Amino acid sequence: MLSGTLSYIEGALKIFAAREASRLDDRDADLLPFVGIVSETDTLPFGEMRTHWQAAALEALQPKVAKMEAWARQLGEPHCINLVERFSSGQIELMGRAKP
Repeated sequence: MLSGTLSYIEGALKIFAAREASRLDDRDADLLPFVGIVSETDTLPFGEMRTHWQAAALEALQPKVAKMEAWARQLGEPHCINLVERFSSGQIELMGRAKP
């Protein structure tokens, strides 16, 4: 997300899906914003889901998608930075990964 290769909405979906492996508490201050992003954008078509939508419907939704992506970036970016720092420093580890 920070490098721009993944949208904040799609990134929120990945973070949400990986929350158990991260061992983060469900109330973690850096996780909750991504839970909120997923909750507020779950009706928007992303990834594989887009292949099942008509082009006209996707085009009609584009202004809303852009608006929600801007909102997700504003809300999620500081927490994304925090999570990267916490993973990089070893404060958070994924289950099943051994320390080097």
